[in-house]
Amino acid sequence: MRLAAGVGLVLIVGTVTMPAIAAPGSGLSTRIDQVVTSAALGRDVTVAVSVDGHLIYEYDGDEKQVPASTMKVVTAATSLTVLGVQTRFPTSVAQGNSPEEIILVGGGDPLLSRGDISKLANKTAKALKKQGTTSVSVAVDDYLFPSPSDAPGWAPGDSPTYASAVRALGFAGDYSSDTTVAVRSAFLSGLRGKGITVRDAGRALAPDDAPQIAAIRGGKLSEAIEWMLRVSENNVAENLFRHVALSQGYPATWSGGQAAAREVLQYLGLRTYRLKLIDGSGLSGRDKLTAEALTQILDRVVDGDHPQLAPILDWLPVAGRTGTLTYRFNGAASCARDEVFAKTGSLTGVNTLAGLTKDGQGRWVSFAIMVNHRPMGYPNTSTSLAVDTIAATVNGCA
Repeated sequence: MRLAAGVGLVLIVGTVTMPAIAAPGSGLSTRIDQVVTSAALGRDVTVAVSVDGHLIYEYDGDEKQVPASTMKVVTAATSLTVLGVQTRFPTSVAQGNSPEEIILVGGGDPLLSRGDISKLANKTAKALKKQGTTSVSVAVDDYLFPSPSDAPGWAPGDSPTYASAVRALGFAGDYSSDTTVAVRSAFLSGLRGKGITVRDAGRALAPDDAPQIAAIRGGKLSEAIEWMLRVSENNVAENLFRHVALSQGYPATWSGGQAAAREVLQYLGLRTYRLKLIDGSGLSGRDKLTAEALTQILDRVVDGDHPQLAPILDWLPVAGRTGTLTYRFNGAASCARDEVFAKTGSLTGVNTLAGLTKDGQGRWVSFAIMVNHRPMGYPNTSTSLAVDTIAATVNGCA
């Protein structure tokens, strides 16, 4: 296991359902069972609830399910473990083969803004003028990540509609097939605005020993993960999936990201042989997690033994208040507004929720609810309400 410095060291019918398990003397099992059999959830639903690392309720909790965007909980945990919360992703400009040749080098910054590129162009123009250069050819090096491809299990049209083609240069929120184009254009424009004559030289790989002309620090990992979890930002997730791969010595490919994520989860003490970690965002229909695995990760967020994961609690959407939970937790679940912190997941036929809440005894409780093959005879809002009601039951208010 190679750990980075940041560590400090297809409808299916007839699903068989196993009996639920609950803590001795607890009425939790009965209360959840009354909701988990809701027709709006269908027959393919799994649930796990855990306190202090101990499973207190499960309903097929070890069955593999498509997680949708609850996969981002995995990506957050693996990224924080091997990269460190203060990690930044710099973008730089390197000297080419002559003073009249420069290369814009992408560092895979998931938060890159037009303001960042304007600042980099200003710094570059200043450095060029200092050395007496006012005319340059500009190449772009976005080779930190390989040529983009769709992940296994992405549906036709998912990219770039729901996730851009993943490149090492791209503005935050840019959902296009070639995100490098907009960054290059903005950089060239910025240089021209500072009196530098520029020629577009296409793509080129900067030599490892190329002198650096200018650089910006880039966005923080903490800010990237907060954005990813709060609004379920797919581009950030797929970007971080590659950074985790690179940190562990793997190429920034789908297979590299899969191997690295598995290794990091094993380091955190999870058994991964039943899991399929296809991408970082959960957009793939081939991703497979278990409700138990999700609760195990979330247990580590609040157990005090994994301080690198603790910030996740502050970044999760808050029931009825923020992010993807802003308009959730209504009706019978409204009592848990402000009390549940959780990541949503949604694909066609999939509705999932994984998070944390405190029970009536003031203990942190982790939970995961995973609905696959959602019954289409019910609106998704009905399924979401049933899911939210389970979470409110775990909180003890429903």
